[in-house]
Amino acid sequence: MGRRVSGFLAFAVLLAVAVLTAWDQQPHGHRAESAPGDVFSAERAFRVVQEIAQRPHPIGTAEHDRVRDHLVGELRKLGVDTEIQEGVGRYPTGLQRDVLGMGRVANIVARLPGTDSTGTVFLTAHYDSVASGPGANDDGVGVAAVLEAVRALRAGGTALRNDVVVLLTDGEETGLLGAEAFVAAGPGGRGTGVVINHEARGAGGPPLLWRTTHPDGTLVDAVEQAAPYPNTDSLTTTLAGAQTGSNTDFTSFKPGGLRVLDWAFAGRSAYYHNRLDDPAHVDLATVQQMGDNSLALVKEFGGKDLTVADDTDRAFFQLPFGVLVVLPFWAIIALAAVTLVGVAWLCWRLRRTGETSLRGILGAAAMAFVAAPLAAVAVYGLWEVVQTIRPEYRPLIGDPYRPEFYYVAILVLSAAVLVAWYAIARRLFGTTGAVAGLLCCLAIVGAALAILAPGTAHVAVVPTLGALVGVAATFAVPDRWRLPVLTVFLVPAAIFLGSATWPALQTGITTAPFLVAPTVVLLGGLLLLTLTQAWPDRRGWAIPSTAFVLALVLAAAGLAVDRFDDQHPLPSQLIYALDADHNEALWLSRAAPDRWTRHLVDDTAPGARFAQLWPDIVASGVAPAEKLSPPVAEILSDTTESGQRTVHLRLRSTRGATNIALRYDTAPLSLRVAGRDVTSPPKSGFQFYAPSPDGVDVQLVAPAGPLPLRLVDYTWLPDSGIPSYRNPPADIFFRQDSLGAVFVTIPGL
Repeated sequence: MGRRVSGFLAFAVLLAVAVLTAWDQQPHGHRAESAPGDVFSAERAFRVVQEIAQRPHPIGTAEHDRVRDHLVGELRKLGVDTEIQEGVGRYPTGLQRDVLGMGRVANIVARLPGTDSTGTVFLTAHYDSVASGPGANDDGVGVAAVLEAVRALRAGGTALRNDVVVLLTDGEETGLLGAEAFVAAGPGGRGTGVVINHEARGAGGPPLLWRTTHPDGTLVDAVEQAAPYPNTDSLTTTLAGAQTGSNTDFTSFKPGGLRVLDWAFAGRSAYYHNRLDDPAHVDLATVQQMGDNSLALVKEFGGKDLTVADDTDRAFFQLPFGVLVVLPFWAIIALAAVTLVGVAWLCWRLRRTGETSLRGILGAAAMAFVAAPLAAVAVYGLWEVVQTIRPEYRPLIGDPYRPEFYYVAILVLSAAVLVAWYAIARRLFGTTGAVAGLLCCLAIVGAALAILAPGTAHVAVVPTLGALVGVAATFAVPDRWRLPVLTVFLVPAAIFLGSATWPALQTGITTAPFLVAPTVVLLGGLLLLTLTQAWPDRRGWAIPSTAFVLALVLAAAGLAVDRFDDQHPLPSQLIYALDADHNEALWLSRAAPDRWTRHLVDDTAPGARFAQLWPDIVASGVAPAEKLSPPVAEILSDTTESGQRTVHLRLRSTRGATNIALRYDTAPLSLRVAGRDVTSPPKSGFQFYAPSPDGVDVQLVAPAGPLPLRLVDYTWLPDSGIPSYRNPPADIFFRQDSLGAVFVTIPGL
């Protein structure tokens, strides 16, 4: 067999390993309802989803109350001591906004006492949904996974050492309110409690452990020992812990001293907060993976001494077949140092034998450093072009409904930048210089990550060390064995490439430029080591040129295939706002006018009175001033003493709105809402969800003098009773922030 054919065959084998690794991480199959009672069955769990996701059930609605009562009944049927814990929640400290969210919540708490408890294992999910969708995946699947795991425990007669608490939180969609209220009330198990949280940001894909509290040693060890589908690595958890764009109840649990494993799936994210987030769009294979993990972990933590904790962080990454490799940071740092020294030795040896020069190695390394951000720019630019051609993509919360062509286009475009780098580096610095330069680049990246963020370094260190050993081994084996030996040691690079590309793409195209593109360039570059003898001496530029063209063709195919229709509706956003003081109304939108809203709004900015309440509006239009009853504020007391004015109010919606807000121009000195003191009063006001029919009791203290206050109440736009409102066509659905609002100035202040 010729060297060229052998090289292509070796490359194909490594590419197959990468593809199979990505495939292995995807959910496959599920257990039927007839499965043994002591195991988790996705079909049994799905019955819960079907019951609670019949309709949207946001906080403050009758459907929400029906879902709550049904879940309480189901838990009691399982023989679990269950109660509803009511309270007032607020945004947690990690969720800062100019307007503070608060609300009346009803958490469902069920307890299974342990035989000799050393702490508490919390199985958590939220049972409320957004107004725009039934919440079958977000978070009906999480709720169903919890209930089915408890049922399997009970059916198996499993007696756990530690207490298990089922906590189904309320008001997560409005700002993590239920979890915050639970933590603020001082839950049992503080300090020794472990939370297994269930979430969703899509309608399928593998459930990912994408965030943990720190130190994470005890948590990760349990996942490594028990979870059949770990689906995680410390790069993901490090990045997720550093960002605040996506919030779950994790943000409320963490300040309470609880250790948290935050699981979520994010595939098919077009259905997130969508009216089609219904039982018909639940993937039972995803449910099975989530449930199997939950049942295994509750048994693992249920039998541990939870007072014994590992106070160190770990580096970890997943291999195929559910194997999680866990390493201490010192091991990663040591491997990075060994890799750096090994690459330095390799460069010295190649320079000494005259196969390349130091200038060639450094030049190729510098080009590799540049190629990774160039790939990121190319992918970002491709998506910008796609959004320019189809501007309806810009307001999407997730990916398009049919993103597969776009995913492949991103991978091919990143590969095009990679092979373009290789073609240039090979021509300028020779094949050996290009190889040594790539290894040098990766060794430096790995060393830098090991120093700055050792939890992320494995993605560069492990594949590079494997490739380095493979290259070094080729010096000691016969010529005919060099390629097979090198291929074996490049398998880690193929595995890491597979696990870091397709699963990462499923979490969102917007992250692809920063995660997927650099990974393809750097780790994919290692796979090219098999092609050093197979690369064509002539017409080498045909490879990157063809790849660039193919990426454009794939993107065009994505545009042709992905269309909005009745089963794939376009998200739209609209607000009806009535100024009851002046009897004026506007249609407002946070998104550019689309084919439905453009007959109501244009790019005109709203007037000052409306802009103060909705500063992020980009489009507006005149609306009829409907006869909607405004909210009212009863002034219970108003006193001034020692230069401070204390006002006691009761706020109430006269039209049964699901939330009510008080807005001011200057933050008060102190604020108390529904019995809760608000430390550091928010800059612009607060919004209270699910207010009592009797109203919301508010007391604020401000400097003596005038105190202008505005009162606003909000309803979900389709339920707002506005005569001029018309439902959109079937190929349009309103986002959850589409509201009917009435605002008024509180007189007498």
